[in-house]
Amino acid sequence: MPDHDALLAFLREHLEQECGGDIHVLRSSVRRAIEELEEGTDTLYALVVEWGEDAGPGFTGPTRWKVVESETGSGPIFAAGTVTGFTGADEGQVEIARAVREHGFETVGAFLYGIVPGSSVAMVRRFPAAG
Repeated sequence: MPDHDALLAFLREHLEQECGGDIHVLRSSVRRAIEELEEGTDTLYALVVEWGEDAGPGFTGPTRWKVVESETGSGPIFAAGTVTGFTGADEGQVEIARAVREHGFETVGAFLYGIVPGSSVAMVRRFPAAG
């Protein structure tokens, strides 16, 4: 797999010359580069919502959300948070969408319910950075 080998060689060189041998600096550098490459694409992510304990018909209570890879529904977490202070699924979705937007993502479809009890999933994408 020559493309993989070339990429690995480049990253090793970048690690030593530009990152001072610090793998954490390299990881941050690669993350920023991927985010720059991603701008202008329409890459989708999964927004996974775990409704609060009182999430029965009222959908109230502290609700956790996270943005993960859409291909797997898990993997690295690109953004996460908790929302509170809402009543009902509609109001909850608005609050979740607002919180997700504060982390650089926007929803691109409806929330889907019932796959896992007490949870829902929606698709999101990064919105372009203000330039």
